[in-house]
Amino acid sequence: MLKLNNYDFEFEELFEDSPMVIEVRLADINDPLASQEDKEEAAQILSEEYQELAYAHYVLEDYEEAKCYLKKAAPFAYLTGFDPELKGHNNEWTIQGELNVALLFGDESIISKLREHADGFTTSSVTKKAIFLYDHLLIKIGTGQVLPEEEIENALTEAKSTKDKDVQQCIVPLIEAIKGLTIGDDLLWQSSIDKVIAWHIDECKYGDFKEDGNAVMSLNALSMAKLGKDMHGWQCKTDSLYLPLYLIND
Repeated sequence: MLKLNNYDFEFEELFEDSPMVIEVRLADINDPLASQEDKEEAAQILSEEYQELAYAHYVLEDYEEAKCYLKKAAPFAYLTGFDPELKGHNNEWTIQGELNVALLFGDESIISKLREHADGFTTSSVTKKAIFLYDHLLIKIGTGQVLPEEEIENALTEAKSTKDKDVQQCIVPLIEAIKGLTIGDDLLWQSSIDKVIAWHIDECKYGDFKEDGNAVMSLNALSMAKLGKDMHGWQCKTDSLYLPLYLIND
């Protein structure tokens, strides 16, 4: 078993209960008579359930099962994050879970639908503009769009001027990683991923991620690693259990 944060997955209960939870919620999604509220709730629970199974299997070192469940989560991450009828109420920070799962593990149909949201991307609330600007950059570069240099620099300026530890230690390097991807600077890209992982590890030891089951992987950093591989053939050299690079291998 991997030594990560202190989250208790309660493996036996999760593996016993999840098949029924998934069966019932899939029925709701596919039922033409189900209410909009039931379908919205079902999409959210399916996204969460598949992700929890993935992270539990990862902690148990069942890597192929982890990858399989993340792929199953991707359609529901898209629905609960972005579907006009079924999306939930995410702020600029929480939407990153749905966005990264959809970008990393969604098929081309999901990527295509995400691309349609890029220009009109909104969240239900915004507390830090810098994080919102990063989300915009991520959805655009993640769906194959060319980012104007001015848009990246504006986001970077906003992030660097934001007086918030998480913005300084996580969002600034994520935007710098995107800048590195855009200008072809592999050293900036690699050093930025290292910084994001260092922040993530710190949060898992002492901060908000200490008892968060979703935090056993840094999906933001993994997205940056995958983009480097896809766009330039770069191989990320960060060595961390929180960055399972095998997941982005074909």
